[in-house]
Amino acid sequence: MFFAVMLLAGIGAWYGLKKEELPDVTFNTVRITVTYPGASADEVEYHVTQPLEEVLGSVEEIYRLSSSTAAGTSVITAEIERGAEDIDAVLGAIRQEVLSVDLPDAIRDTPRFRVFKTSRKAIIDIGIISTASPMLGTGERRALQSKALELENRLLALPEVSRVDRSGWLEDEIHINVDPRKLLDYDIPFNTVMEEITRSNVRQPAGSIETLQEPRVTIYGELRTPEELESLAVQGGFEGQVVRLKDIATIDYGHEKNQSILKINGYEGIFLKVTKSSSTGILDAISAVDKAVEHYRSVQPEGTPLRVVSLDDESLDLQNRLSIIGINGSIGFVLILIVLFIFLDARSGFWVALGIPFSFCFTLACALLAGYSVNNITLAAVIIVMGIVVDDALVIAENIRRSSRHGASLHEAAAEGTSMMALPVTASIITTCIAFIPLFFFEGRFGSMVSFIPAVITLMLAGSLLESLFILPGHMTLLPAGHASPRREHWFDRWEQLYAQLLRSLLAFRWPVIALFTALFAASLLLGASSLSFVMFPDEETRQIRITGQAPEGNSQKKTAELTRPLEEIIMASAGREVIGLRNEIARSRRGSAVGENAFRMRVEIVPKEQRQTSADELIRQWKAAAAKAAPRLEKLKFSKTRHGQDSGSAVEILVKDNSETRRREERSTPLLRR
Repeated sequence: MFFAVMLLAGIGAWYGLKKEELPDVTFNTVRITVTYPGASADEVEYHVTQPLEEVLGSVEEIYRLSSSTAAGTSVITAEIERGAEDIDAVLGAIRQEVLSVDLPDAIRDTPRFRVFKTSRKAIIDIGIISTASPMLGTGERRALQSKALELENRLLALPEVSRVDRSGWLEDEIHINVDPRKLLDYDIPFNTVMEEITRSNVRQPAGSIETLQEPRVTIYGELRTPEELESLAVQGGFEGQVVRLKDIATIDYGHEKNQSILKINGYEGIFLKVTKSSSTGILDAISAVDKAVEHYRSVQPEGTPLRVVSLDDESLDLQNRLSIIGINGSIGFVLILIVLFIFLDARSGFWVALGIPFSFCFTLACALLAGYSVNNITLAAVIIVMGIVVDDALVIAENIRRSSRHGASLHEAAAEGTSMMALPVTASIITTCIAFIPLFFFEGRFGSMVSFIPAVITLMLAGSLLESLFILPGHMTLLPAGHASPRREHWFDRWEQLYAQLLRSLLAFRWPVIALFTALFAASLLLGASSLSFVMFPDEETRQIRITGQAPEGNSQKKTAELTRPLEEIIMASAGREVIGLRNEIARSRRGSAVGENAFRMRVEIVPKEQRQTSADELIRQWKAAAAKAAPRLEKLKFSKTRHGQDSGSAVEILVKDNSETRRREERSTPLLRR
């Protein structure tokens, strides 16, 4: 009865548990990002990074600060001491200190704070593009952003979605292009125009002169229409006549200046990064998003150039692992049955094999009570322990069977066989669990993740032990009448006798045998230390390929986008087979800060390895060869495969804390590193 109840509880827990890519973990890391438009890296360092680092140094709970400064962007990462009592209070202190700094007036946006939480990670990127042209004009962008906003509102209406972030989006602006010659004709200073626009119910300050030949005033935010601005009276005309803005300038809609270019599958577009609700599993959230996107596609007019593509579906890895659990679990169950039937009788083998589903259901029920989720980490723990959950049941079942063959009744054999093996089996389970306890003490992000592995393994083995000691003996008494009578010799008994003879011979020479195996153990340690390398994350077949490179120095963003077009076409020729999609970011670094306008970074998503015949290495080889012919002007091309986890960094890392010493330390260190 208890066995059946546990199976039902496990099935119910499976539907009650959230299905996630990763466990719900909050890392003790805060990233502060400040955007300083138009500033050089040195200016950002002096006016933004250094003042922020000074005030953050007064927060006691921060044990390490690191910063990355680029043109127009400052990124500061604050790592909070592990064990801090109130993380929220520390975050509040960090926010208060940052906002207290008097930053340059040119910084319009409030500093952005990001706390690293796995539950806030985007689960899928929805790209919206127009295939009418590789690059967007003002009107085309306006129409595309309107469509993207419509889809964004649909996604935000879903209870499974908590947030949608945009990438490649440009805010609407009203551009006032002032004619310098007309300013001279009417004798009106440009500053007067600026002041009048600012005073006339404009909610945000006007912009600045962009060129000396054609001054431009840029209006940000939700403002008047161009028609209303045209009728604005500009004071200061010659002999007091009324001069309106339309008399000295042209006014039209536009967008903010593009700091970078985002292309999706070869076309400039917009990404909507969808973050699920923390109360919803990733599989349910992805399903809801897919339905909303499919409905959005279906209501678009026929023949429209609008395309909606989905990239970076984070549920694919989880679905793959669930498939592995299902397939491997089924195959393993059948193989275990076959092996048990070979070494035991069919009925004993069947009862022993039932320890696998019992242990799995026991773990699911306990995981639900503990607030765990089904994710890549917990599934990895299940895979690790899947092959050993029947070891204790096998030992006890064999001992019960042996007692039965020696003449004991089934009930006597069950009681005697279980009691004899209870202590050693329990000790074996405990020692196996202890072997995984060190995973609790790893620090950092890695430690936060792997700490779930020993907990799940302990639950699996505890369920197996419970089934072996209290349920299996009862099942063994259900064998048919006459099973307890002496039977003919088992085929393996002969091998046991041969083993016994060998063991007696070895015991006569126990010291030489001990010396031999000690030498073998030492040799294995020596071999491992000299020949085997340690890799935390093995280089497995990937689902993403990264490509970085540059156009010749001096090329603009648009020219760089044009030069990368042949490479995009080479990659997209494999779309529908090996390639799912492609994103190309020009003049944009991995973390979103500005880089040189001639730099680009592509990320190619390829289908899972089980669904393609060409390996990632072969794809890279083919694309390299084709790019050398089709895009010869691209420089510093680098193709690389993404890997799970993070690399371990360089073998030697030098941190320079004083910028004034940078050059001298480089000069002293470089010759040493070359030796």
